[in-house]
Amino acid sequence: MPDISLIMNFHAEGVQAHWSLLGFQRMRDYALRCNLNVQLIAVLDRSDADTRRMVSGHPVLCAGDKVLEVEHGDLGLSRNAGVASADALHVGFLDGDDYCSANWLVEALRAATAAGHSIVVHPEYTLSHGTCQLIGRSVDQLVEDYPLDSCFKHHPWVSVVFAAKSVFLEIPYRETRVLETGYGYEDWDWNLQVVASGRKHTLAAQTCLFYRRKDQSMLVAMNARKALVRPGPFFDGRPFD
Repeated sequence: MPDISLIMNFHAEGVQAHWSLLGFQRMRDYALRCNLNVQLIAVLDRSDADTRRMVSGHPVLCAGDKVLEVEHGDLGLSRNAGVASADALHVGFLDGDDYCSANWLVEALRAATAAGHSIVVHPEYTLSHGTCQLIGRSVDQLVEDYPLDSCFKHHPWVSVVFAAKSVFLEIPYRETRVLETGYGYEDWDWNLQVVASGRKHTLAAQTCLFYRRKDQSMLVAMNARKALVRPGPFFDGRPFD
């Protein structure tokens, strides 16, 4: 059984998937040096032919890795499919055109093991590149008094997240289908569900997400449509710790 399953979601990344998979291999090599085995779960959701060929035949794939082809057309549901196929007790997510620092999985597992099922873990820093270039630090609820009222308008965490598999089974991602429903931001929605469950968001020290910003992306499309976060337990008025 692997120590960690990393779920990477792909759609139409093309050659960018190659560089992201090489970035994954850096994380796996670092984990191996720390005596940790990492399983890759690559989820192809309605992927184009170039992306499917790039991922399915990539040399980083090894015994125990999995390539899933699904027809959800929804990132949240595709993430749930990856969780269902993961063999490890701890699971992380990474989009198919992004990178993380080599130490991300090792430090995320260390943080998650220390706090158990009461937390989920994010990279400490996010470095955006491409059409938008900036760097920021995420919010650590274990040490910072972040006003939860701000979550109504702002999303203080990224989609790259790590936790016990049981957390993702208890709190699955909800579908959005922004073109049909007007709802979007599946990661914002999930992160708020985590808070409503009584859990906390924390950070893996000295880790970084390298986040690709593009002219055309799901985020850009959702912003253009003025998408909303789905109603859920975070908004229903019940108190939570």
